[in-house]
Amino acid sequence: MGGRLAFLPLHGHTGGFVFILVAMQSKHRKLLLRCLLVLPLILLVDYCGLLTHLHELDFERHFHYPLNDDSASGSGSKSSGLDKFSYLRVPSFTAEVPADQPVRLTLLIKSAVGNSQRREAIRRTWGYEGRFSDVHLRRVFLLGTANESEKDVAWESREHGDILQADFTDAYFNNTLKTMLGMRWASEQFNRSEFYLFVDDDYYVSAKNVLKFLGRGRQSHQPELLFAGHVFQTSPLRHKFSKWYVSLEEYPFDRWPPYVTAGAFMLSRKALLQLYAASVHLPLFRSEIRSSVTPSLFFDSPHLTLYTYKAIPSHFSTATKLFEPLRMRVIAKVFYYYRISVVLFFFAIFLYIYIFLY
Repeated sequence: MGGRLAFLPLHGHTGGFVFILVAMQSKHRKLLLRCLLVLPLILLVDYCGLLTHLHELDFERHFHYPLNDDSASGSGSKSSGLDKFSYLRVPSFTAEVPADQPVRLTLLIKSAVGNSQRREAIRRTWGYEGRFSDVHLRRVFLLGTANESEKDVAWESREHGDILQADFTDAYFNNTLKTMLGMRWASEQFNRSEFYLFVDDDYYVSAKNVLKFLGRGRQSHQPELLFAGHVFQTSPLRHKFSKWYVSLEEYPFDRWPPYVTAGAFMLSRKALLQLYAASVHLPLFRSEIRSSVTPSLFFDSPHLTLYTYKAIPSHFSTATKLFEPLRMRVIAKVFYYYRISVVLFFFAIFLYIYIFLY
């Protein structure tokens, strides 16, 4: 059988044939082994996203903002699908702050249905509405639905009057729906608050520092259009093992437009109304992008580092300067080449085995 393959048919529960390599010539065996090494390498390169990067569109040349004049004027058709979700529970505001008082800040807190202990901790600490005698706060928790905890949520809603719930599944990749749920409710039913802070339930917020930040804006006579938060300019994650993997079908460009991460951000009333009016004409992306938060406004875990979030935050005392384009672009490129270097490292290992061992 010197230069040939011998195949032995194996019958049984497999219902087919298993081909077994019995013998082959030395040079053919080396060729086969090399092919077996190259195939995993190709799969690895694809899995790490290097092939996807080659097909990305250049952001500077190809990206165009999709909102047109008809949509902006309100005559366009809705494409976000927000209107198909209905409210199941809305806040009744039975807490400490009188309903007829002007509201300085409304806290819109994204929470999972099962996180009742977090919600209770927030009510007793930084989300306590009666903390300040001269400033009125409102607190609202944004929820989807989950059958196993609905009775507890119903009790919470009756007891505290701070639950806003809609009929979509409470899941991580529906966080965008939670954010838009809050914007929709605030725009349609509670647009008398001066500012709205959207935040996740695993954050600790210094309400005192937030109000101090807003007070500085009032003293400097800044415009009413405020969109404040943690600004990023970075690239989509293309390696397929990432929780935040984004395919070319979802987003074909090599860089995101500058964005404020969803973990915590602030909107003035006017900004919220305009942002919501535009959002109903745009398709929704399946996930939000979050990061650590501004140290001057919030507290976060000390172990969260630059490497954790793949970008450097930029914080400014004025509303006019949002980010440093050159610096953020350099940082994005650094991490892009870091990912490529990892792939090339594994490529070098396979190449060494391919040439010297076989």
